[in-house]
Amino acid sequence: MSETAKQANQPENNLASRLRKIRDDRGLSLDEVAVRADISKTYLWELERDTAGVKKPSADVLLRIAKALSTTLAELLALATVKAPDGPVEIPPSLNEFRKRMGEQLTAQDLQELAATKFRGAQPQTVDEWHQLYFVLMNTTRRRST
Repeated sequence: MSETAKQANQPENNLASRLRKIRDDRGLSLDEVAVRADISKTYLWELERDTAGVKKPSADVLLRIAKALSTTLAELLALATVKAPDGPVEIPPSLNEFRKRMGEQLTAQDLQELAATKFRGAQPQTVDEWHQLYFVLMNTTRRRST
């Protein structure tokens, strides 16, 4: 059995234990979380006591519970997270060419964030691919901030 699978079977690593711990750490009652998550108190109570993992809440329910607890789905499910590297990141040659194309419009921070970006484990390889990625990201973040 893999180390990750062994850890998932530990009592403190099951959904029931994590739900209860996070709720207790936040000082919230079952009622408060159930109302915020728009689920029944009974269902939340059952999830917190389901140490065998028999109950299988939907992704929607898990997202609502995570939001009600002011946490992430990754924390709630004890999923591995990836930390972005600290400090400057090496700038690929094609990204340097893209920077020249964009001129002043591309800030140093934009450049570092793009250099740290990977999609499915890889980065864009051409100037045009960096251009497409940059504009998709800019359009997405503009929509979210308005």
